Amino acid sequence: MMNILYDHQVFSLAHFGGIGRYFVELVSHISGFPDVQARILAPINRSPCLSVQHKRAPHIGLDLARIPGLPDRVIRPVNRFLARGYTRLVTADIVHETGYWPGSIAPRSAKIVATVHDSIPERLPHLFPNLRVEHQLRQEAIDRAHHVICVSQSTRNDLLEFFKVDPARVSVILLGSSICLPAEGPMNLGKPYLLHVGARYSYKNFDGLIGGFAKAGLQHTHKLVSFSSKPWSDLELQKMKEARVPLEAMVQTSGDDALLARFYAGADALVFPSMYEGFGIPLLEAMRCGCPIATSNISSMPEVAGDAAVYFEPHDTDSIAQTLVDIVSSAALRKRLTENGLLRAKQFSWERCAEQTYTAYKHVLSHS
Repeated sequence: MMNILYDHQVFSLAHFGGIGRYFVELVSHISGFPDVQARILAPINRSPCLSVQHKRAPHIGLDLARIPGLPDRVIRPVNRFLARGYTRLVTADIVHETGYWPGSIAPRSAKIVATVHDSIPERLPHLFPNLRVEHQLRQEAIDRAHHVICVSQSTRNDLLEFFKVDPARVSVILLGSSICLPAEGPMNLGKPYLLHVGARYSYKNFDGLIGGFAKAGLQHTHKLVSFSSKPWSDLELQKMKEARVPLEAMVQTSGDDALLARFYAGADALVFPSMYEGFGIPLLEAMRCGCPIATSNISSMPEVAGDAAVYFEPHDTDSIAQTLVDIVSSAALRKRLTENGLLRAKQFSWERCAEQTYTAYKHVLSHS
């Protein structure tokens, strides 16, 4: 029996992020293997993702995700103290760390595995004032890991460029998606729309998308939807005003996966203008839902989207604008991208991700 523990780090945070989803899906699938006992060790869980999926992902601890206002400065040390105590009482063959916090809860007998999702701070240092500290923590996590998983070849290339690590300890395991074509049918907003999914951090380049949307003149014919829980910021509202994009052309909304799938299915395109991605799960979600893609021509985006997307230079609003015009004006292009995406999406699955991760675990244990 292989005993695997996933530590508390990402589950100590009260946000519904892609990393939390990755670990929940991984545990959900790998725990079904006949010779595996896989559990998330989060004495106090604050993750909405785990809270929603707790029946699928074995979890040790209390689910307090629905209690607001629990401070990080309390939850982190409590989780670490309790988790370390637990690992002294049980057998753990593998401890898969879910973040890059100092130290480890792993007992000496256990092998440590880490997943690197991206090198955004290293690739875009001007956006990260605490880069030196963050980089050092990540290097320490990589140093103590017996094996490092990267979520794309692009991420592996960056890891080897920015960090000291033996390439033989690094493998690439692609991600999956649980979102698929919606049963309720595509979303209808009364006029065509373009879709942006996820957080609007500075490196996500939503300002560049607003600029390209305006230069293309699409504010007169389309809506631009941001599927994100974050309301418009004052800076974003100012950017819309400067670009002469009326607020009625902009939609900010959020919801569960079923609603998101409907937005994908009804969009003229997913527009993903990020300056960097380690993988880009919305690209895969869009492909699975039959949504054409317009995205950046850098980092992992071409690796994931392949021939299911048209590409632009994310730093050039003229390039964004021309690509948007091309995709909204050609039904034949959108049809081709949709067909290519549905085929390409079959290359990615959480089942395959879990199988390859299990193989990586066995490799680590066999080289003790």
